[in-house]
Amino acid sequence: MSFLGNMRALAPRVTRLIGSAVAGPSKEGRWLRTSITVTVLLIIALAAALSASGSLFATGLNNSTSVGLTNSVNVNASPSNVVHGTSLSLTAKITHSFPNAKITVTIMVTGPGGSGISGSKTVTVTTNPAGNALVTVGYPFAQPFVGTASTSAVGMYHVTATFILIYPIATASTTFTVR
Repeated sequence: MSFLGNMRALAPRVTRLIGSAVAGPSKEGRWLRTSITVTVLLIIALAAALSASGSLFATGLNNSTSVGLTNSVNVNASPSNVVHGTSLSLTAKITHSFPNAKITVTIMVTGPGGSGISGSKTVTVTTNPAGNALVTVGYPFAQPFVGTASTSAVGMYHVTATFILIYPIATASTTFTVR
């Protein structure tokens, strides 16, 4: 039997239990139990349809349409080459996402191997009616942030920006070099 068939068979038993707890075993409670059964079946059918079309659950962190979006994300370090001890700007951008949505962006910077530099800063942006937004943060990060943040080690730094609505919808990455 299919998943939907199993759910259809199980739903009346579950809703009868819920309906009995809410309305009691009386005849007057029959309509309440029936409406609960119908509601549960509609929710199951909707979840099955959305799951089948791929728009209910994300398939992982990426910047493709497999998460149900036509999104495009990037992160940019400017300038891409700096002298140790100086600062730079990190700009995270999302386009063609959810309109007028608050999206959390976590920017993670990892320094060269052995430097011990690893920190992240989380900010929130609101997309415009077209689903576009960008945020620029200075690096080394200003408080509050998690971990360490500096340009004291010479070498290549890796930057990752993770865009989260309810679940992670996309990631982007770049590098910058400290000389």
